[in-house]
Amino acid sequence: MTVIYPLLYMLGGLVVGRFIPSARTGLSAILTRILIPFVIAYNLLTYQAGTALLAIFCFIFCGVLFLLGQVFWRDKLRSLTFSYLNIGWLGLPLAIAIFGDAASRIIIAAYIGGSVFGNIACVLAMQDEASGRDMIRNTVSSPPVLAVFSGLLLHMSPFDLADASWLAVAYELAKQLMTIAGMCTLGIWLYCSKMTLASLRAAVPVSLLRAGLGAMIVGMFVWGCSELGIELIASNVAVLFILPLLPQQRIPWYWKPIIEAPVGPHRP
Repeated sequence: MTVIYPLLYMLGGLVVGRFIPSARTGLSAILTRILIPFVIAYNLLTYQAGTALLAIFCFIFCGVLFLLGQVFWRDKLRSLTFSYLNIGWLGLPLAIAIFGDAASRIIIAAYIGGSVFGNIACVLAMQDEASGRDMIRNTVSSPPVLAVFSGLLLHMSPFDLADASWLAVAYELAKQLMTIAGMCTLGIWLYCSKMTLASLRAAVPVSLLRAGLGAMIVGMFVWGCSELGIELIASNVAVLFILPLLPQQRIPWYWKPIIEAPVGPHRP
């Protein structure tokens, strides 16, 4: 039954897109400024062994896809859309619906790594003359990365917040709202986007290529973790194989200054 709920939320988004298409902006802001940062911070506050490994793997996973995209197309923006995946908005509700709530920690850890990658890759792809200082500034100031720092600081603080029942309740509520808002935003986007048969024909081969290459990368990671006896990975293999099946992530609001700001002698 839980598989039906994300579909209902997406259908609700289609209806909202028909009557209030501008709601997408508000929902996206709530997701990226409040819900997703809170969920990330709480997961790091209640840190479990293996979370950092998953985040690092997802960063490398996206990075390898980006480099492969460069090999295929020699186009940094196209490589960015090939490698920056919709892990938080679509991956999380799908994983919870299919595998249960236990899958949420896996996907959220992957989202942390993917978000850090996305902020770095965005600067590389959209500003030809981007400096290391620009890259660090824009990465560190992004909401997901600020949430990582906040979660780590809270984890190391002398206050025993990890066992606070009210925070646990707020976390469960935030996950549900994140699923609803994410799928609803996806529904609005689907309604508002101009899909044609030609665009679908162009997208399918790219998605199949990403799925095939991504599955090989995930497979090698799972094999290595199994050899090393890392239980968290071995017990969540199926969840990880969702990653290469996900579509590209739309550009978040906090990337707009990066896109619009001139760097060097010209703008991309």
